[in-house]
Amino acid sequence: MANSSLVIVLKYKSDMKKLALITAFVAFGLSVQSVSAQEKFGEAFEIGTAMAPGRLDHLMTSTEKLEDVQMTGYVKEVCQKEGCWLRLSTDKNGNDELFVKMKDHAFLLPKDIAGKHAVILGNVSKKVVSVKEQQHYLEDAGASAEEIAKITEPKESYQMEAAGVILLDK
Repeated sequence: MANSSLVIVLKYKSDMKKLALITAFVAFGLSVQSVSAQEKFGEAFEIGTAMAPGRLDHLMTSTEKLEDVQMTGYVKEVCQKEGCWLRLSTDKNGNDELFVKMKDHAFLLPKDIAGKHAVILGNVSKKVVSVKEQQHYLEDAGASAEEIAKITEPKESYQMEAAGVILLDK
């Protein structure tokens, strides 16, 4: 009887080791999947402390530029000609828009990423955007001639020059 108990205990320990190994492989597979679910563009970077565009008014009160910062939010719109710029907001319905251009056109983004959650590394500054430049971006976005003609005054906005972009969901 002692031998059969020993066999059962050894079998149980063996099954537990197998279960632990299977669990480890499944967990590893899930972590690999979550990393691969991210799409990365431009300069590689690790996600750290990222700020939402809605905080820029507060953060930029005493400075004209934030360097090497990470911004996070939802992509509202993407350049439909090349994927060379996007508009980022704190939430999917937000009006706290941050205009983001890809640094030196070194990389482009897919044109179908509106609504995706992103983290962007780069420099943010406050800029006065001319009428001509605003109209150009509206044209890139596929706006109608009527919408473009409505732009008649320069506007102040926050702009970011992106070194890298990570899309958190495909």
